[in-house]
Amino acid sequence: MRVPASCIAVTVFGVACLGSSPALAAAFELREFSANAMGTAYAGAAAGSEDASFLFFNPASVGDVKDFDTSIGLSGLLLDSDGTFHGNTSFGTPTGGSTSPSGFIGDALLPALAARYRLTNDIALGITFSTPFGESTHYPDGWTGRYYAQTTDLATYNLTPVISYNVWPSVTLAAGLQIQYARSYLTQAIDFGSIGAAFGIPGSVPGASDGQAVLHGHGWGAGFVLGALWHATPALSFGLSYRSQIPQGLRGEEAFYYDQAGIAQTINSITGAFANSVGKADVPTPATLTAGARWQIDNRWTLLGGFEYTNWSTFHHLLIESFNPANPPDLTLTNWKNTWFGSLGVEYRLDNQWVLRVGTGYDMAAVPPDTLSPRIPDASRYWLSGGVGYQWNNNIGIDFAISHLFAPHSDIALSALAPGNTFRGYLNGVSNVGATLISAQVVIR
Repeated sequence: MRVPASCIAVTVFGVACLGSSPALAAAFELREFSANAMGTAYAGAAAGSEDASFLFFNPASVGDVKDFDTSIGLSGLLLDSDGTFHGNTSFGTPTGGSTSPSGFIGDALLPALAARYRLTNDIALGITFSTPFGESTHYPDGWTGRYYAQTTDLATYNLTPVISYNVWPSVTLAAGLQIQYARSYLTQAIDFGSIGAAFGIPGSVPGASDGQAVLHGHGWGAGFVLGALWHATPALSFGLSYRSQIPQGLRGEEAFYYDQAGIAQTINSITGAFANSVGKADVPTPATLTAGARWQIDNRWTLLGGFEYTNWSTFHHLLIESFNPANPPDLTLTNWKNTWFGSLGVEYRLDNQWVLRVGTGYDMAAVPPDTLSPRIPDASRYWLSGGVGYQWNNNIGIDFAISHLFAPHSDIALSALAPGNTFRGYLNGVSNVGATLISAQVVIR
């Protein structure tokens, strides 16, 4: 019996940083670059220029450097996660497995490096190294949603050199280049029992003959950044920056592990499908527009406000093309939506050495309910942040910040009738995620 390759394709969740839903640059955008800015929940970050770390939010902040300064930072992401899932079936057969996973989102450490240098009275140079997008989830191999997700490790690394010009004493314009490297590692179970049963292969039992796909991917991309900073008065500043979309032509290796019953081997011998191969896909990281304002009321108090708009709607679908001709192109609809992040904050300067910071914000979810996946259990978040800065001497400053993110539970309801889900089955459940972020940085002038 010949199994049509077009039916086989829907079981393969992709190549490179791909997956059954877009995993790279999902709603887990990483802003953890500046401990100074985190202390106010990033309010006013696009209008800030106190140290080199503000380059991440607005390249025009390079124009306020006096001579040279650098910022070296490290942020820790501590995450709590648990879920309860039910009703997962494949061709009417319960898939079994653990239904209450916990701790499936991994902790992470994010380094950050930035430097600024005054070249002439009007020209300044800067550079940042950052990890603006990342994701890490690890579910037990035998859990009930294993056909949708097991392991996800994704990260992008950006090197961004910039140059600025003071067009007026109060206005700075800047531009720069983004050089981005993306990498991924994903695993997912394949229900060979259901595939074999659907086409009459003897001994096939849905949910009882699992195999696995292991995918590695990487790619390089480039984009640009633009920024403007206006000191309207000595006490009032406005900033605006744009970080472009980066086209990512990702390529990766896919390895398949067959079930012990030999069903996958039978399918492979007939069709050539599920053979180790290479694949590709275009997965751009989104464009972002950031605005900020800072108002120094007096020598002690400063009010801050910020806004960010991210073009997540570039992920309305994902087209995966395998170099193995037995696996035809696979289209997965995602329908992500554009999002906004807004925050307000305040700084209070105790004296010439100490400054206290506090802020709050709202971060809108990008993934709509009908495509929400356990691989990326996205939800809108509320931020509560606090921080402190200490000027050690004229040349060294230290900043520390902590934030807690509050998020409502995420309802997951995936249907086998959706594109790409035929052999993944139905999955219903609730996912809960909370996060505490800790950041520290040293500024050397």
